[in-house]
Amino acid sequence: MLFRRLLPLCLIIASCSTVKNLPEGELLYLGTRKVAVSDSSFSPLRDKAIGEAKTAFVSPPNNALFGSSRFRLPLPIGLWAYNAFVGDSTRLGRWMFDIFASQPILVSTVNPPFRVEAARNTLRNFGYFDNRVTYHIDTLRNPRKAFLSYAIRLGNPLYYSDVSYRKFASPMDSLIHQTWDHRLIRPKEQLSYASLSGERNRLFTLFRKHGYYFFSPDMIQILADTTLHPGKASIRIELHESLPPHAIKPWHIGTTSIALRNTPYETLPDTLQSASFTYIYKGRPPLRVPLLSSRLSYRRGELYSPIGQETTQRDLNRLGIFSGVNINYIPRDSTYRSDTLDVHISALLEPPYELSFESNLTAKSNDQIGPGVVFTLSRKNLFRMADISKLRLKGSYEWQTNRTLRRESSVVNSFDLGADASISVPLLLFPGGYRYHYRFPASTTARLYVDWLNRGGFFRMLAFGGNLTYAFSTSDRVTHSVSPFRLTFNTLEETTQRFDSVMTANPAIGFSFRDQFIPSFSYTITYDNTATHPRHPGKVTATVASAGAATSLLYAAMGKPFSMRGKTLLDTPYAQFLKGYVEACRYYHIRPHHTLATRIICGAIYAYGNSYAVPFSEQFYVGGANDIRAFPLRGIGPGRYHSTGRYAYIDHTGDFKLEANIEWRFPLAGELKGALFADAGNVWLLRTDAIRPEATFRLHTLPQSIALGSGIGLRYNLRLLLLRLDIGIPIHLPYATSRRGYYNVPHFGKALCFHFAVGYPF
Repeated sequence: MLFRRLLPLCLIIASCSTVKNLPEGELLYLGTRKVAVSDSSFSPLRDKAIGEAKTAFVSPPNNALFGSSRFRLPLPIGLWAYNAFVGDSTRLGRWMFDIFASQPILVSTVNPPFRVEAARNTLRNFGYFDNRVTYHIDTLRNPRKAFLSYAIRLGNPLYYSDVSYRKFASPMDSLIHQTWDHRLIRPKEQLSYASLSGERNRLFTLFRKHGYYFFSPDMIQILADTTLHPGKASIRIELHESLPPHAIKPWHIGTTSIALRNTPYETLPDTLQSASFTYIYKGRPPLRVPLLSSRLSYRRGELYSPIGQETTQRDLNRLGIFSGVNINYIPRDSTYRSDTLDVHISALLEPPYELSFESNLTAKSNDQIGPGVVFTLSRKNLFRMADISKLRLKGSYEWQTNRTLRRESSVVNSFDLGADASISVPLLLFPGGYRYHYRFPASTTARLYVDWLNRGGFFRMLAFGGNLTYAFSTSDRVTHSVSPFRLTFNTLEETTQRFDSVMTANPAIGFSFRDQFIPSFSYTITYDNTATHPRHPGKVTATVASAGAATSLLYAAMGKPFSMRGKTLLDTPYAQFLKGYVEACRYYHIRPHHTLATRIICGAIYAYGNSYAVPFSEQFYVGGANDIRAFPLRGIGPGRYHSTGRYAYIDHTGDFKLEANIEWRFPLAGELKGALFADAGNVWLLRTDAIRPEATFRLHTLPQSIALGSGIGLRYNLRLLLLRLDIGIPIHLPYATSRRGYYNVPHFGKALCFHFAVGYPF
């Protein structure tokens, strides 16, 4: 009934004009056409100047495509609704106007004269003082609609002829000449506001680093004379006249006081004098003295340094227990000879307890769907070491969505219940470690957990364990993570006949599901130069893990051979393996907003000694939204082996993984980006398995056993997160199919894989 009422209204809207109710004399803005640029003579900053000047012309019209100024959606529904229902006093008319109408964007509101002047000012900032920018209103057959077009004539830029520094005091002048090679303004270079402003800020930073606390950039003036030489500017940089004495002399650090409060207006009656600062608090000291003193990145008597101030502020904030940290430098006295700054640090402690709740709805490719919840209780600073203790409870439930289609007689449900407790301290806990000053982030985390998993119609498993992890950085590029102790225990509480039949058919897989301890050690190193090499950034992560080695050494000391199998820990077998994994990513910015992203992955795991097979949770797999996207998760491998069925994913794991990815990311319109990608790789077994033929890694069959896929994708940036849709297209399946040749995909349409995810795959 509602559809019958709305259909005539939609037809009326579609027949409406988009300019019917425009104000008299106004033009409907349809977008910006290509910007014409003349005077193409080369100059170092030409392309950058044009690119920034063009941003002044960006103004999306009505029904713009993803914020584009040139491309629009074909149906201007918002304008139709505006002209059809503007001024309509009926209830339905007001509703249609509020929901669908959009205010017409007029040429006058775009204000092209203002945009022209903004572009001219931008070009002046690059030295093009005789530039000329114009606009033109391009009307159409309908005289009330118009595009805007712009034209830029650059003219000739100005260049620096000579640069001089004057009226600086002797110590400041010496600093300038000591850093002469670092100056940003040099003769024969193109004049630009960026270089002038940058040189002013460079001098300000230079002086501040050497103790000039009260110095500011506006105390420097830059004068330019363009009358001496045609097309050139003579630059003079000097201090303003009559500056206050305290601004042009260096200052030293005096005493330090640290006040910690639970509330903003809390009185602090207690004081403790330590070797490096005066501690002000109420009741029991909120933090241990060595923890605070190790966060002070300066010493008494040193010259003031903004680096020391920023590092101290950063290190105190990194403790994670303060809602605010303020550092004030106050002159000890007001006399002319005073050169000492006393440091006053005040910090507000966050509330110690925090309760959070998360909920989600999961839909999986194995036809399982269901809700999940997570409760987290946090306690901060329990041991006065800026520690954070967490208790986390989680639970999820999933049920089968297409039981009728599968003609199964029983409902297949799954649930997952778990709890874990952890404590993390922002330092490395070893004897004396809390006294050490950490230049880069460091933490020690201890965790205990238990998980109860039920896979309906399959098995019920109990897993529990714990780990101790040290994480630290040795530079702004290199981070390390060491887990000297990690213990996991898996036990199958209950299995179904179907699960038992699968395990019986493949003893190697069944062995990986047995009850066992996994005592292990792991080390991860990450090199990331993204912040220091923005043009061609890269990231490499390498992990080495060993399980059961220390336990076997203990048994060897007791007389049991190192290679002996069947040894137990608390009457339960323990796993023994070596694992290595390397992932390397490199990004090439081949042109503005165009990036070529590459990735290589290599991993291997080998069971030895007390184990014949690697635990299932430690094995490698391929496929899915972040891997080889032309195939579903665990859809292929190992090697040329292939199986089908509901539980086939159990067979598709391996001991060795090799993968390569390449993706070209490019802009489409506004925040919408596109991608073309190709993925190749597979997993293999390192031991022969008679149940899974052709699954073992062999060099002579490597080309045939590499799965290859390509695809296209869309990415939409929502600022806070990036939504990604990828369509994977298989090119080569690593197993034999009904189709011969390298392209052996039997059905193109049925083989496509669709992945919706958040964030980039790598």
